[in-house]
Amino acid sequence: MKGLQYKRTIFIFALILIIYFGIVVTVIVSHEKDMFDMSYENARGELELIGSFVQDAIIRYDYASIEQFLTRWGKRHKDIIELKIIAPNNFVIAHFKREPSMYSFSFKKSVSYENRNLATIEMTKDFSSVKESLNHFLVRLISGAILLTVFTGFTLWYSVRRLALIPMEKEIAIRKEAEERFRTLMESAPDALLYVNDKGKVAMANLQAEKLFGYSIADLIGREIEDLMPVRFRSIHKRHRDKYFQAPTARAMGGHGYEPYGLAADGREFPVDISLSPVKTEDGIFVLADIRDITEHKIAERKIKQGYYFQKTISSILQISIENIPFEKQLEGILDEILSMPTIPSLRMGCIFLIEEKPDTLVMKVQRGYPDAIKEACSNVPVGECLCGLSALSGDIVVCDFDERPHESRYKGMTPHSNYCIPIVSGGKVLGVISIIMEKGYKRDKEDDELMLSISKTIAGVIERHMAEKEKQKLHEQLIQVEKLSALGRLTANVAHEIRNPLTSIGGYARRLSKIALEDKEKEYIGVIISEVDRLEKILKSVLTYSRESRLDLKSYKIADIVNEILKTFEIVCYERNIKIEKDFADVPDIVIDKDRIKEVISNIISNAIDFMYGGGILTISIFQEAIKDASYLCIKISDTGIGIPSDKLRLVFEPFFTTKVMERGTGLGLAISKKIVEDHGGFIKVESAVGKGSTFSIYVPYGLKPLNQ
Repeated sequence: MKGLQYKRTIFIFALILIIYFGIVVTVIVSHEKDMFDMSYENARGELELIGSFVQDAIIRYDYASIEQFLTRWGKRHKDIIELKIIAPNNFVIAHFKREPSMYSFSFKKSVSYENRNLATIEMTKDFSSVKESLNHFLVRLISGAILLTVFTGFTLWYSVRRLALIPMEKEIAIRKEAEERFRTLMESAPDALLYVNDKGKVAMANLQAEKLFGYSIADLIGREIEDLMPVRFRSIHKRHRDKYFQAPTARAMGGHGYEPYGLAADGREFPVDISLSPVKTEDGIFVLADIRDITEHKIAERKIKQGYYFQKTISSILQISIENIPFEKQLEGILDEILSMPTIPSLRMGCIFLIEEKPDTLVMKVQRGYPDAIKEACSNVPVGECLCGLSALSGDIVVCDFDERPHESRYKGMTPHSNYCIPIVSGGKVLGVISIIMEKGYKRDKEDDELMLSISKTIAGVIERHMAEKEKQKLHEQLIQVEKLSALGRLTANVAHEIRNPLTSIGGYARRLSKIALEDKEKEYIGVIISEVDRLEKILKSVLTYSRESRLDLKSYKIADIVNEILKTFEIVCYERNIKIEKDFADVPDIVIDKDRIKEVISNIISNAIDFMYGGGILTISIFQEAIKDASYLCIKISDTGIGIPSDKLRLVFEPFFTTKVMERGTGLGLAISKKIVEDHGGFIKVESAVGKGSTFSIYVPYGLKPLNQ
């Protein structure tokens, strides 16, 4: 209150001085105006007198008297610098002039008679005397004002000294003593204490605050309180701080949708418990913040919660794994369990990748919450690319924000996030990757890593169980197929043997008749019989080839030479049908194969490709080496730009007696025999096709077969 009185006293004295100076300035301006107004009036009066005399003289045509009058008047009045009488035709009737002055004013008057202009009087007067008189007045007035100001200032200083400074010094001493006691209490407190003003700046801090935040007390004082918390909380804290100072009460901080966190000088974040106590002072409202680091408490609490949800998730995954549902449904249920864990700050978005036929490619099997752009971009991720590919390559967890460099898949409108990729590993082999979309700014956590690696091991067991069941089912189907083919082989061999002898006889007699037939009609009929017999013999040969056990004549060959040899046989037909042949041969090692059998496979597929490019096209043959499931294969890829194979018939192309060459009277055994030859080599054939775009057959033959002489 006293401080307020002192300020009021000083303000009143200052206001008096301002009013005094205002009065002085007003007097000066008013006096100057009056003096100049008087001088102007005198000058106009002189012009009136001169004008009367000039009017009378001009009417009398007495111009000589005008000249005499003007000279006498100018000499008598020392303040006149120049007088001039000018006729309407600009003729100077009379003129008087003396040395000019630095401070002069000009006046002008017209002389007329009976609405007729007789002359113009121009007069210039020296106002220097007026200016000097005014300056003398200003000097006296300002000198008096300065003396009064000095006197008033001395009086003010003495009054403040007696009424304000001495009591203020005593009050400052009292405040310092109270402040020292308050600081002693702060230093003895076990928690960090910050004394914050209503602007949000730290006014005082204790040693515990210095230790907690890593700043010296000098650095803490004057720092905004928001600087001591993570960036993500600063804007919301400013709003709540302003609201708190409007109605301050003692309470705990938090409960506004976020838990308080502190930010140390080294960038370390830590959870805190904060109690707020408002303190009212003459300088305004301050808040004493009692801050306690609760990191250990949070760690213990989180471990208990993590343990509970870990056991719950593992139990749910095991339960899902024994349910009689499709494998992808099992993966969907597992992913839902992972994304629903409250201990992981996910955005409820994620997916599970598996490595299937291609060991260098991750295939997205299930996902939750992904937009179409991500589903398309990440349907197949090469191992070693983007975050999931890096996780699969390294066999380790990868964490990255969406806008950092390793994150390659981006799209317009992408929600800010972090990616958390956990490899699914079993026996040192990566089976897939779990990708979880986390909140932006997520920091990798050791407990989260341990939890997710344990879950990934459980998922690895589920995947291996599925793979074992799938392999078992595949072997069972292969066994059934082998038994069927074996029975078919025995049947077809017997039937072919019974048919072959009569067919040979029919062919022989038909050829004899063709030599003795006389009429053209008879020769035509005999030609049809011979053609049909040849076709049936070809079918019988194919059936016997398909049904018999084959012995391979294995030798080492350069596959490029074999393919070039085959292509030469098709050069003429390709030229005739406007089909362009393109080759893409990589430098691959020699391969151990049965040359004749593999030539039959390649020739058969090339022949089919040519047959289905009715209007011409491009035949592309590629040769390269590829690793599949830790095994090295030679791949021969044959692509055409023909009509393609409908999807409903694609799975039937390798079935015996299935053909789309109805008009060409195909046997339906070419691709079946080709498949059998490749499988006899330990390889396999894949086909991809799109209607209207063409088909691609990929022949995979493994490296590692031994020649017969070895």
